[in-house]
Amino acid sequence: MSIPGLGQIPVQAAVSSTRTISLRPAWEWRFQVPPGSSLTLKVLSGTAEKDGVELPLRNAYTFSGIKSKILTWHGCELEIDGRCDNDSIAEYANPAANPATSHVNLHARLNDMRVDASRQRREGPRLLVVGPPSSGKTTVAKTLTSYATRQGYQVITVNANPKEGMLSLPGTLSASVFATVMDPEAVDGWGSTPTSGPSTIPVKLPMVFHYGRESAEDDEDLYRELIARLAGAVSSRLSEDDEVKGSGVIVDGIGISEDGQIGLELVAHIVDEFSVNIVVVVGSPKIHTQLSSRFATEKTSLGEAIQVVSIDKSDGVVERDESFLEQSREAVIKEYFFGDAKRTLSPQIQQVDFDSLVIYKLADYSPDEKHSLVTEEPSSLMQHWTFAVMNASVRDSPDVVRAANVMGFVYVADVDEDRRKIKILAPVSGRLGDRPLVWGKWPEPYINLLG
Repeated sequence: MSIPGLGQIPVQAAVSSTRTISLRPAWEWRFQVPPGSSLTLKVLSGTAEKDGVELPLRNAYTFSGIKSKILTWHGCELEIDGRCDNDSIAEYANPAANPATSHVNLHARLNDMRVDASRQRREGPRLLVVGPPSSGKTTVAKTLTSYATRQGYQVITVNANPKEGMLSLPGTLSASVFATVMDPEAVDGWGSTPTSGPSTIPVKLPMVFHYGRESAEDDEDLYRELIARLAGAVSSRLSEDDEVKGSGVIVDGIGISEDGQIGLELVAHIVDEFSVNIVVVVGSPKIHTQLSSRFATEKTSLGEAIQVVSIDKSDGVVERDESFLEQSREAVIKEYFFGDAKRTLSPQIQQVDFDSLVIYKLADYSPDEKHSLVTEEPSSLMQHWTFAVMNASVRDSPDVVRAANVMGFVYVADVDEDRRKIKILAPVSGRLGDRPLVWGKWPEPYINLLG
């Protein structure tokens, strides 16, 4: 094409968004993908892993709304297609210089303990990961879980941090046997929540308890009670299966302040309930010293000494601001009801009479008096909240209901107070009036799922 007086206009070549990145042994590619954008990654050669999950050659992985890294121990070439908010390559002179080496060494130590436990038909290691907020605790727990799975073990992994959620929605505590690979593309990095659709990654079936608050310190009594119930469920599972028993337990713990006494007491409660014999402290020499002193003379219920181990925080850990965390929680809730790019779900919408539902709300916490659940009449204040469907009877007492495990979740799409009707979105069809619903205090709703 030409324009008189200007001559031939050059044709602009299409700009490809695809690029390749070469990593040497022990290097990391660190990347951030904003919510609403996506990035596709392939390993063209060599070996690479994300949070301990090995990424097969030429397999396309799509990531969205994530801050993470790809690690290679032997070198690799990556193909990247898509936009990052920020990305960089972390170079290390040798594997020992990368803090992730401590994860491999810790895994090797746990494996030795698993071999001994299986030989002697006793429980394998029970490990708790703690540290300050945003220190990389969950990444350590994921990596150790994945390494154990790759070695053929069936470890029970526990989420004791209500801010995160594991195979469940935020505001819950959960535990599951990990006998198969985790899903590196999942919003939470653990895998798909149990919903009505198929998945290329085997779906895990967690035991879930509804806490309904952001921090373990917001309601100490309820948190302690639910941790005890979760530990009881884990203990029962360990006693039923020798493979699981020998594989042991990994607990992703709460973030604790270096100067917070309540957090340290809650950590001690977790250690006691799960008979933890190894406490891993990430990125805080002060907390390591405090816990080493606390457990120096204590033993587990099995008579074992409690070891406290310190590992360095990765220099690749990035701060996740509240806006990013809010969008991540939103993505988890959307995925629960509607699936993701590879798996579309069709949730059911039901319109239910007010009188056919039993709804409880978490009572305001008071350290001076016993608190429980209070009955709540449906109102417009409930719109866009997610309710837990409890594995209890509508005739059970509030104390029984609050300590029951969760069957699933429903979303309140609309409340018509004049007609006394409530519109509810559920992942599967079924009667809602047969089970009590619990309305938590967190996470607050940010979106209208139905538009």
